[in-house]
Amino acid sequence: MNEQLIAALRRAHPIYEIPEDDLVGEVLIPAIKVSDDVRIAAGFFSSQCLAQIAPGLADFLRRDTGTLQLLISPAVDATDLAAMERGGRSPEQVIEASLDRLLDEAALSEHALVHHTLECLSYLVATGRLKVRFALMKSGMYHKKQWLIRSDSEWAAVHGSGNATARGLLVNGEQMTVDQPWRDGHIASERVSKLLAGWERQWHNESPHVLAVDLNDGLRLAGRQRNTAQAPTIDDFWRAWHADHVRGLEPPLPPGVSLAQPRLLSIPPDIEWRNGRYAHQAAAVEAFSVNGSRGILAIATGGGKTQTSLIAAVQQQDRHKGPMVVIVIVPSAPLVRQWSDIVRRFGTEPFLPSGSSGPKREARLEEIKAGLATQGSYTSVIVCTQKLFTTDASFRGFIDTLPPSVLAMVIGDEVHNLGSKSFMSQKPERFDVRLGLSATPSRQYDPEGTAGLLGYFGPELFEFTLKDAIRSGCLSPYNYHLHEIPLSEDEMAEYENLTRQLQRKGFQQADDGKDSDLQAQIEHLLRRRRALLEHAEAKIPALRQLLAMHGSRDVSKTLIYTSAKPPVLTRERQIDAANRMLDELRISFHQFTHAETAKRGSGKYLEAFERGEYQVLTAMAVLDEGIDIPQTDTAYLLASSTVRREWVQRRGRILRRAEGKETANLHDFLVLPPTLGTREGRALLIGELKRAREFASAADNEYDSNGPRAVIDRHERTL
Repeated sequence: MNEQLIAALRRAHPIYEIPEDDLVGEVLIPAIKVSDDVRIAAGFFSSQCLAQIAPGLADFLRRDTGTLQLLISPAVDATDLAAMERGGRSPEQVIEASLDRLLDEAALSEHALVHHTLECLSYLVATGRLKVRFALMKSGMYHKKQWLIRSDSEWAAVHGSGNATARGLLVNGEQMTVDQPWRDGHIASERVSKLLAGWERQWHNESPHVLAVDLNDGLRLAGRQRNTAQAPTIDDFWRAWHADHVRGLEPPLPPGVSLAQPRLLSIPPDIEWRNGRYAHQAAAVEAFSVNGSRGILAIATGGGKTQTSLIAAVQQQDRHKGPMVVIVIVPSAPLVRQWSDIVRRFGTEPFLPSGSSGPKREARLEEIKAGLATQGSYTSVIVCTQKLFTTDASFRGFIDTLPPSVLAMVIGDEVHNLGSKSFMSQKPERFDVRLGLSATPSRQYDPEGTAGLLGYFGPELFEFTLKDAIRSGCLSPYNYHLHEIPLSEDEMAEYENLTRQLQRKGFQQADDGKDSDLQAQIEHLLRRRRALLEHAEAKIPALRQLLAMHGSRDVSKTLIYTSAKPPVLTRERQIDAANRMLDELRISFHQFTHAETAKRGSGKYLEAFERGEYQVLTAMAVLDEGIDIPQTDTAYLLASSTVRREWVQRRGRILRRAEGKETANLHDFLVLPPTLGTREGRALLIGELKRAREFASAADNEYDSNGPRAVIDRHERTL
């Protein structure tokens, strides 16, 4: 414990009311006199405050070590700014001119501090004993009032309402708190620790809310805004920085802010894309380039659409030979993580704005924009969710305000999602290069959304189907197992009741999965009817029997897809019933829904599944799009919609190639009406067989004697 600081502050009170109490004489002067480190944060600063603390400051400066650090807003008097500027611009001249007038025995005298404050200010800056940084805010003004004083290992803090000006210390009605941790206990210690941590973050530009710029940058910015009433902001600084950079002045960056060295995407040397099983990637990239760098690539799961798009980005970058930004828009947080891993393989670290707060995101985007101001080659990759893109106006504004020299490319993963009104109503036109990716780019049953998508991204240029992927060896072959599930009499009665209600509302056609452009009541009835089939009560017992036949201990690498819709005739969600059944069979599992993926660290569940810590993942919808779990070799589809895209995606989840994986197994549940004697029963079966035919068409066992085609043909003969 440092006795000097303790002794210096032994008469200090916890609270000082100014002007009644003598904060300067009882606290600041004695503490600074024995200190090794003085840090001042202030909204307003005046050189006259140096005169007030002169006795303590003179002793502090007589020692060779120790620096006075000043973190202040740019709201500084013009004469003080001029004095700082002299010290920074002509340090040798200032020091030489000060030798006789200001120094006493080679040290700055107390008399000089009192009577020649402006010259002393210049001298302190020139000698480096006073370090000044100006604190800029995104909006508003930096308004701290803190004195942090250290002697040896002890810190004291003086903080409150008084600025570092003569009026703030002596005249105004102010209140200041004095924290002495050695005397005041752990609460004071916590306050001092927090104040110090905040100072460190702000001084070193680790806070998203404050940009600390060095003296020369602050003076230059203050000079540019001399005729404005508002304090300069972070945006003002970056605008000035960009203007200087474009003129070739190479302005320095704020301390602690580093733009990545010019970096470029590059195709990893070990990837196969021009020949072999992935030769289709070269053909896809060529089709995109020939079409003026706009269009959609329909590449099935396992065909490497992510890799294909980044190869296309490399070619765009190499032709441009200048700054480039690539914005990748994905539908979910897990896909952000997968994309970031692949982008790193291509040689650059992506920015993931969906994982940072608004202020941090905006600060990082400003740094990226600064990097893109170069005239040389530089590529930045940003991967974000569709939700962030459509809801964050400032992020879209970043794209709209990119300089013309920047080549802007957008990659829409699972691009069919971007045909939604939320995206199309505010689609940015700034993108020069537009590439859409999807195994099924058409928005089934939404011609308007599909037309908007094609109008923005361009036409479908290349198709590599799931059959192509299996044939070329990009995906594993699979067997399709079709299990017949009869509806109960009650379920069929409710199905017919819902159908009759739909007919009375004017809905006569077959259910094609379309939700858009329907009356709300019709949409509600359709969802209930679909949910009825998805929740058919015989499915869980059938699944239980299949798992038991397989052997509970031998179940592994398995996905169970359940309905995401509310149940109709029961209160229990299907996923809860499936989870309960797995518990009873003592099969280890983890639920994977939107609730899990919304949490940070959700990837750990997939990693645990990959390691074999869970035998099963139960899921609702979230595993449909793009998520890679290549070791999975078995899937049970308790619930399937009428949307073809979902069929393709769910198959894709289990067909990824993995070491030791030869054939995947897909189990589907074919819902059957109790009788075909009604029109409703026949329509139900026709819809179910449509899906079954699609799944069977690429299966290895399609025409086996007990394979899916035998089941399908038997039921088709009854229609």
